[in-house]
Amino acid sequence: MIAGWQISFLWVLTLKTVLLLSTYPIASPRHGGQVRVANIAKTFGENGWSVTHLAVYEPEGYPPSTLGGNDVSFPADSEFRKYKGTYVPLINDLLSGEFAASERGGFADILNKLPPAIDVIHVEQPWLWPLVLKIHQMPQYAHACLIYGSQNIEAPLKQEILDSYGIKGAESVIADIETLERKAALEADIAVAVTQADFDILEAWGAKKPLLASNGIAPWSAKPELLASWKERLPKSPWILYVASAHPPNFTGFNECLGSSLACIPPDSKLVVVGSVCEHLETTLRDSRWGQLNLSRLQLLYMLPDEDLDAVKTLAHAFLLPIPHGGGSNIKTAEAIYSGKYVIGTESAFRGFERHLDLPEISVARTPSEFHAAIRMRLTGPATIDGSGPDRATREPLTWARSLESIPLAAAQVIEKKAQA
Repeated sequence: MIAGWQISFLWVLTLKTVLLLSTYPIASPRHGGQVRVANIAKTFGENGWSVTHLAVYEPEGYPPSTLGGNDVSFPADSEFRKYKGTYVPLINDLLSGEFAASERGGFADILNKLPPAIDVIHVEQPWLWPLVLKIHQMPQYAHACLIYGSQNIEAPLKQEILDSYGIKGAESVIADIETLERKAALEADIAVAVTQADFDILEAWGAKKPLLASNGIAPWSAKPELLASWKERLPKSPWILYVASAHPPNFTGFNECLGSSLACIPPDSKLVVVGSVCEHLETTLRDSRWGQLNLSRLQLLYMLPDEDLDAVKTLAHAFLLPIPHGGGSNIKTAEAIYSGKYVIGTESAFRGFERHLDLPEISVARTPSEFHAAIRMRLTGPATIDGSGPDRATREPLTWARSLESIPLAAAQVIEKKAQA
């Protein structure tokens, strides 16, 4: 005869079904949010879970080739694209939750894509929390463990973005975002933070089970033929790499950190830039008073396939992290630290990675003059290790497999506890 605790344990082992929700597809992850969600899905899968990912996405931002089979479009002409009857820029993430949970919106389509059994509903960022609650109210899903993945404390970050675009009168929007993320933190069985500072906030808000699961990286290895090819196309002298998406703080923050000038880059070197930030950064640097000089120090590679990006990262002499403020943590910081190359960044850039600040190759800069001095020093100094030396073991916690492993473990514990209740 099997004891009650054994039945409970076996129940937890066999019922491992997670519905993972986000406001962006993850079939071809590019920006940081996509990469984190894709790795959460991978981590659940590697720990024995069946994973269904569903995105409620803006079709103008993601071409069909990037979509998964369960993704649901939030159409540009939807009535839900208005905030209280008015168009407000840059808040479609907030509006997606009401759309997804409404019978007049996307809920009927979403309902057809749900698996027959769900043991965990994990939502990244608070935007789709109304959908989480709608699903959770259905009898067949009422027992599910709810996980809220807080990638940032969103209200102040959204305020920063709206301010940078000169959008006024958005106090109600910011208040609604704060209410939503506090609600998610309080109602979730597990609230996941990416930094200790965010963890402390979730805990202060009253989260039932706050959990710290930092951002991480996927270790990379460049192909020899691509290394040879890119070595011919990149500067012969030491150069510095900046990888970023078109997220507004990635170019407004750059100018704030470097004072809109690349005069610190030696004439025979370059700032090499990869990602959708390229066209925005080119515009802002060209339009500064040092525009001609800036363009002479800039090499824009735009979007690259992962294999090419691996080669470029391997060849870089240094990494640049100009992130002046904001919340959460930056995946590019984890990559830069893991590389073993020189890393120059703000204090904010190292949020979540403070334990690595004493590494000799890391420089923290607080003003444009400090950035310029650090860049000049690193580009004229000797190369660092390539990241494959004996200290690589100390960087293992930076990998996604290590940084996210606590999430499925905590979910299994909650399921077991619910089974015993």
